[in-house]
Amino acid sequence: MLIQLNWIRGLAAVLIVFHHMTVGSYQTTEHQQLALNLLSLETTCIFVALSGFFFRYNLGKYSYRVYLGKKLQNVILPYLLISIPAVLLYVSGLKQEHEWIDMNAFHDWPPFAQTALLLATGAHLGPLWFIPALTLIFLLAPALEWLVARGLLPAATLVGLLYFLISERPANDADPLLAALHFLPIYLCGMLACEQRERLQRPQARYWLLAALVLLSGAAVLDSAFYGLQKLALCLLLFAVFSQQVEAPGRAEGRLKKGMALLGAYSFAIYFLHGYLAGAYRLLGRLLGEQNFAQYLGTRLCLTLITLLVCIAAVWVVKQLTPQRSRVLIGA
Repeated sequence: MLIQLNWIRGLAAVLIVFHHMTVGSYQTTEHQQLALNLLSLETTCIFVALSGFFFRYNLGKYSYRVYLGKKLQNVILPYLLISIPAVLLYVSGLKQEHEWIDMNAFHDWPPFAQTALLLATGAHLGPLWFIPALTLIFLLAPALEWLVARGLLPAATLVGLLYFLISERPANDADPLLAALHFLPIYLCGMLACEQRERLQRPQARYWLLAALVLLSGAAVLDSAFYGLQKLALCLLLFAVFSQQVEAPGRAEGRLKKGMALLGAYSFAIYFLHGYLAGAYRLLGRLLGEQNFAQYLGTRLCLTLITLLVCIAAVWVVKQLTPQRSRVLIGA
C-alpha cells in the first residue's frame, strides 16, 4: 500500500513542476487553459491528502513530541536550509521585485524582520508557501487525534468540504493561516481515506471514483472552486487503481515502476528545489520569440523533464556526499 502512495506522490510532483513551468509570452485560449487546469491546477491537494493519509496511518505510533521532532527534521529544517539563497537575494537587495510585498517598505525593516516575514510566508520562493501552511496543520495533531478517537472524523470531513468549497486560497498564497484553514478539509479527507482504505481497494471502487472524477472535472469547468476536489478524486482513483495493480512481465513496466518510486522518494526534494529553476526559466523565457500552443506546451514539457532530472541529480549528489544527512538538507 505504501508503495502505491509513493507512486501517487511522484506523479503529483511531476504535475506540480509542470504547472510552474510557465515561460514565454504565449497567451492560452480559454479552452486551452481549461485543459491545462484540469491536468495540473490545485495538484497541491494531492500532496495535502497524502499527508493526511500518512498522518492517520501512523497515528498512535509516536508521541506528539516525537511527531513534531520528525516534522522538524524532515520538513522544517530542509525548508530553512533550501530557503537561504532565495532569502539572501531579497534581504541583500539583489532582487527588487515581488508579487505582493511592498519592497520599499520591506527594505525599511531590519534584516531579521525581513527574514522572518519571508520564512513565515514562503514568499521568497513561490512554491514554498505550502510549507508554512502545512506546518500549521502539523501543529493541530492533538485536535485531529481527538476527532479520530471520538469517531467525529467523517462529520468533520463533511463540514470541512463545505467550507473548502466556499473558501478560497489567500491571494498570492500570502497568508499561511488562511491557506492552512482552506486546505485542512483536504487533509481530513486523506485521513478518512486511510480509515476507509479497504473499501477504496475493492475493484468496484475504481468505477465510482472514475465517475466522481468525471463529474468533478465538469463541475470545475463551470466553477473553479471544484478543481481541488477534482484533484482529490484523482488521488483516490490512482490509489484504487494502483492497489489493483497486477504484476506483468516486461522491462518497460519495471522501469516505469522504479521511476515512479524514485520520483515519490524524492518528491519533497523536487518540491523544495524546483522553484529556483522555475524562476531562472522565467528570466530566460523573455528571450523566446512568438510561439504557438504546440511550441508552448512542448517547451513546458521539456522544462519539466529537465527540472526533474536536475533535481534528481542534485539529490543523488547530496546523498553521495552526506548519506546520513540528506533528508535534513534537502528532504530526501
